[in-house]
Amino acid sequence: MAPASTFFVDPLPTPYLLFFAIVEPLLTLIGAGKAIFTTSTFYSELYPSTLAPRVDKKAIPAAATMAVRQLGNTYFLVATISVFMLPTLKRTLKEQPKALETILSTFFSCLAFADLTHIASTLFDLGVEGALSPAKHWNQLVWGNVGITAGLFAVRMMWFSGLGRAKTRRLGKRQA
Repeated sequence: MAPASTFFVDPLPTPYLLFFAIVEPLLTLIGAGKAIFTTSTFYSELYPSTLAPRVDKKAIPAAATMAVRQLGNTYFLVATISVFMLPTLKRTLKEQPKALETILSTFFSCLAFADLTHIASTLFDLGVEGALSPAKHWNQLVWGNVGITAGLFAVRMMWFSGLGRAKTRRLGKRQA
């Protein structure tokens, strides 16, 4: 008897795997490195100087230094989770695409929610003038916190919409 064939949607095709397990973690590791290794600079540039007085890098409170390094550690955590977990999930659940899609959907939902709250809190803290005048007030860190995060969110929404996740044919087991 001929083998049965089924169709399924690959939950994590190679372009998405490369993006979420390599590109996004690299971007996140850059932020982690800046926060951990250039803590004073990161802190002083976090809030645009056009909206507040410039912070003296030498006068940063110890608690602020600790908080920025902890933020960097959080970025590092998110990056390492993606780097190690996504390929492991794809490899482990390659024969269970529905289970993989359920786990990815939950993971990407959490990250998408974090993207939106990260953008919202950044814009809120900039105030109306700062949020609505990017050319005038946004510096490199604000563009990273808003622009890059919005780009990551957009790719997650592409994944949720099914874009680039075409149906794949898989042969089933032979029926005796």
